[in-house]
Amino acid sequence: MFIIDFDDTLFDTHALKLARRDALHELGVEEELFWRTYSEARNGAAGIFTYTNERHADVLAQHGVERESALQALIKTTSREQLSTFLFSDTISGLEALRAFHEPMILLSLGDKKFQELKVTGTGVGEFFDQMYMVHDTKAHVIGEILKEHPEEKIWFINDKIDETKMLSEKFPRLKPVVRPSRSVSTAACASCGFPCFSTLTDIVSYVEFTKIHN
Repeated sequence: MFIIDFDDTLFDTHALKLARRDALHELGVEEELFWRTYSEARNGAAGIFTYTNERHADVLAQHGVERESALQALIKTTSREQLSTFLFSDTISGLEALRAFHEPMILLSLGDKKFQELKVTGTGVGEFFDQMYMVHDTKAHVIGEILKEHPEEKIWFINDKIDETKMLSEKFPRLKPVVRPSRSVSTAACASCGFPCFSTLTDIVSYVEFTKIHN
């Protein structure tokens, strides 16, 4: 079984953020205000993720930006045509290769459910997965339920965040974690994280194949 993250693992979330920054810059939104309002829109109470187009437009309006213009600028960056351009170049071929192992594939994505579904649907990657979970608080409770339902399965966990991967692998030792680090992760941090760490999904597929052959 494969449990796979979406943002910064299959999808270049940083590139999407930059596109949204540029779209709002055309309305006069300076870079500092973009990142400040992005953070305000993203992080709700009690660690719950609340980011959506509408939420960001609401926060911008609190800073004097015309809400409807901001909303339309943000919506343009999440059209189907735009979203597909933010997939990493080997995402589709990598998912096809993982499907060829004939094991269940689960997408587990952290963020506002509505916004995550918008991105997943818009990119078309949903068709590769047997189940999809979008959670706004923590991945732990979903993984716990999956492990209970599949007590004998080997579970590959493909994720971009090292700290989150460490926490989940300590909580669930059955996981076989592999990291595809986001841009914010340094080469040194990746090398010392203690997990197999690869810069592309293609390399992860090769590693999975090698491991299956030699185990």
